[in-house]
Amino acid sequence: MPSPTHLRRAAVSGAAGAILLGLLTAPAAAETAAAESGLPTVVAADGATATIDAIDPSSRAAGVLALYTPDSGAETKTNAFGGEAVLRAAGGGTYEVLSVCTAFDPCPKPGNNAIPADGVVLSASPPETGGTDDRRWLRDKLHAGDRVQLRNLLIRRAATTLDATDPTAATNPDGVDPAKGQCFPGCRGAEQLIAYTPAAGRERTGTNDYGYEITVRDGRVVSRQGGNSVIPADGFVLSGHGSRGSWLEGNAPLGAKVTVTGATVTVDVDADSFLLGAERAVTAARQAKGAATATCLKIDPAAVDAALAEAGDLLDQAREAAAGEPERSAQLARDAARRADVAGYRARESRPVEGRGLWVRPIETSPEQIRASLDRIAAAGFNMVFLETVWGGYTIYPSAVAEQAGMPAQRPEMRGFDPLRVWIDEAHSRGIELHAWTHTFFVGIEAGGGPVLKAHPEWAAVEREDVGKAGPQPSRMEPGYYWMDAAIPAVRSHVLAMFEEILRGYAVDGLHLDYIRYPVSLPYGADFSYSEYSRRTFAAEHGVDPYTLTPESPQWPTWNAWREKQVTTFVDQVRTLQKRVAAERKLSAAVFADPTDGLAKKFQNWGAWVDAGTLDFLTGMSFGTSADSVGHDTAVMRRRVGAVPLYTATYGPLRGSSPDLMLDQVQAVNDADSDGAALFAYNQLNARQQEALREGTFRARSVVPHANYRAAARTGVAALRATLAEATACAPAATTAEVRSRLDAAERLLADGLPAQSVDVAAAQLSKAATAAGRWGDAVQPDLTRRTVRDLHMYGRWAELA
Repeated sequence: MPSPTHLRRAAVSGAAGAILLGLLTAPAAAETAAAESGLPTVVAADGATATIDAIDPSSRAAGVLALYTPDSGAETKTNAFGGEAVLRAAGGGTYEVLSVCTAFDPCPKPGNNAIPADGVVLSASPPETGGTDDRRWLRDKLHAGDRVQLRNLLIRRAATTLDATDPTAATNPDGVDPAKGQCFPGCRGAEQLIAYTPAAGRERTGTNDYGYEITVRDGRVVSRQGGNSVIPADGFVLSGHGSRGSWLEGNAPLGAKVTVTGATVTVDVDADSFLLGAERAVTAARQAKGAATATCLKIDPAAVDAALAEAGDLLDQAREAAAGEPERSAQLARDAARRADVAGYRARESRPVEGRGLWVRPIETSPEQIRASLDRIAAAGFNMVFLETVWGGYTIYPSAVAEQAGMPAQRPEMRGFDPLRVWIDEAHSRGIELHAWTHTFFVGIEAGGGPVLKAHPEWAAVEREDVGKAGPQPSRMEPGYYWMDAAIPAVRSHVLAMFEEILRGYAVDGLHLDYIRYPVSLPYGADFSYSEYSRRTFAAEHGVDPYTLTPESPQWPTWNAWREKQVTTFVDQVRTLQKRVAAERKLSAAVFADPTDGLAKKFQNWGAWVDAGTLDFLTGMSFGTSADSVGHDTAVMRRRVGAVPLYTATYGPLRGSSPDLMLDQVQAVNDADSDGAALFAYNQLNARQQEALREGTFRARSVVPHANYRAAARTGVAALRATLAEATACAPAATTAEVRSRLDAAERLLADGLPAQSVDVAAAQLSKAATAAGRWGDAVQPDLTRRTVRDLHMYGRWAELA
């Protein structure tokens, strides 16, 4: 992940509101300078200071001193290459140092420390080239038993620089696509922070969805969104791409003051910022409850009201404290906003039948840690885990196949027990499916290609520009990534043997294929794979060495089709293996949302896999930062996959998105006819996001559709029939009578033990019910009609698959 800002020591990034403890005493000496600077700061016992760069970041970047609070979750989830100090609150802004461990020391926890419920963890990453090494500061300045101060964590200041204002191709060359000679969307380039003002003469910023934007009016942040924002006549928009977007998201909450002086952007978060944010949160929650009630959405109004009442009490206290106790007012207002957020979560839709997936990279090294992680996953409402079982060239379980191939039998940090078996047993005991997530042809980022290519350098995929170089080389377009050549028979045999080992040896619910493709192979020159085997084999089949071809060559399409065939035929082989070894298990794949883009750049023709019935379900990867974009991607994929279950992958946890945005994306996925959503990834899922899922979209227990299509459809039909029976305020009984009658018939036809033909009749009943619901018109509340038709189509698909 990128750094929070390219002004080192100039800002704080991550979640805007941390759990802060006892910040109400006046600073002195070194702390005074820290307080006056406004920058979040740690003051050591000897008075030495260091600026905190990030609070609860979704991922700790290079050269960052981060502060992890209980909002992050139970552990920091960092790697072992940094250093961490665990602190416990002692009151008055003072913290006691419980432990310090860095990668330089012979100590057990330089990373992934537990975050005390009444404390925090300071975490330093390895530095950027030439940068400050905060690990050494932690080691030299903090010691167990010391008392330290944390300052400016709540009321604070952040500053950075603009790259351009109202950019054009002439004024912002970095905003121009060199391949096309035209501006990128909005004329905003990679890693840029841009200001858009009314002077630009445009209605919107014109940016794409791969950034983050705030709208400022009267000097305060009034909205936060993904891209293409409306430029207010009485304000401006700040738009950031990459780490600059992350900087905005982490430093400019609703209500924050924003000033631009020349090229300098300064953001001040004061007590009024928190008051304004809380007031907006209360208003939004009330509106959400009103909308849910007006559309007869199934919620618990009393639970919403209880959270709103708590928020109102806290907000009143915050207003009373505003004049004389700004820190206390900010804390109370922050807490009021959080209770209002919970009220809003409780007013959201939660479906009784859908897939709720979560990718997990296992860093747990004991059964106790695995159980604790699964407790949190279950509490958040997930019903599927994709557990990273083969990654970086290693297996997490003891693998005879790997050992026989001359590779380590298991990831070094997991030796001594079998985590895969524990994960499976513990997931199943909680009613969660466990799918083995495998990196198919990608073998990691270790220099030289990691354990796989060190043992078998002849298996390496070769980029055109690397032909003739000695040893495996990483991809140019996916920097540092090493790959195996999908065409080489020994590669295919090895991967298939590993898959068979998993399917025969473990009670996984399925096999989940990731990186089931070639490396990114555009532009020409950066394309794969020109290994000796592929060149020789293609030449034997088609009479020409592919290395001599260019995109203008008549046989270039043949070369592309040959590469696509290598991936597709391998998926066919995996399916044959799975059907032979474990027919009851599911085969799935993580694929790119745009089928044409996946085929053109990576030779991943998942549309053909769907047509051939090769996969049981797909997780389509939607990388957008807004709800609209993931909804659009889902609609594109749904049109292509037909009835095959689709669980759209969204990336709110990885991006550190606000809980509301994460839930908006899940809702957009559902409304675009997905069969559920899958989130990437558990290792970045913070405590506030978990709360949002638990209280909101995932609060109702839900059944996985693909586990039993007949039962899933029956459960959904019963729930919809009950909803319509209770929703007479939105849907008169006389109007919905036909639909309810057909639902009743379908539910009976979907009962266990009836012949297969009954399921076909049920599917027909559901199709007719959807048509009837589509004719309700003004007699039924429009949102209820939309949800009803959406769900009838979904249950009908499942009935067809049963």
